[in-house]
Amino acid sequence: MAEPLAQPTLTVSDYLNWESQQPDKHDFFRGEVFAMTGGTLRHNRATLRSTLAFENHLTGTPCKVFSGDVKVAVNVTEHWFYPDVVVTCSAKDLSDMGAVAISEPSLIVEVLSPSTAAYDRGQKFISLQKLASLKEYALLDTEAPRLEVYRRNAAARFELYVFEGADCEAELASIDWRGPVASLLD
Repeated sequence: MAEPLAQPTLTVSDYLNWESQQPDKHDFFRGEVFAMTGGTLRHNRATLRSTLAFENHLTGTPCKVFSGDVKVAVNVTEHWFYPDVVVTCSAKDLSDMGAVAISEPSLIVEVLSPSTAAYDRGQKFISLQKLASLKEYALLDTEAPRLEVYRRNAAARFELYVFEGADCEAELASIDWRGPVASLLD
């Protein structure tokens, strides 16, 4: 995760007002704001390919796919962030298409980068586990290539499933999607 911007601690309301006037995106965590850096071409292509794969798969279902510009509110007073790809099947989330955030995601996918991998695997994942709606959290490693899927089980604990290699058949049970890891990459 990037270093917090030098500023006083903000409330969520202050963050949302301030961020709506900024040219760049910022995550919010416990009163601190973190600038989101630009990604590589590889990162962008993996995000796009994943979004398109899930969008095509979910056509005709009540689920919708979003990428890049939609925030997830993990805890409305504590943690807001921009995932690379998010899927929600929640009527509440989809009832107001003018909203700035999703609060009941089913699936979140992050494309790993050296600057965010520790945060994605650490504090972000710890926070995301508070979302009762979240069925899967997936980390896409474009270098390996590998898809790591943390899937919530019947006991509400997350279990790790690793799909290693471009030709490996991956599964995202939350949206009933199956395909080779390569289909999410460029």
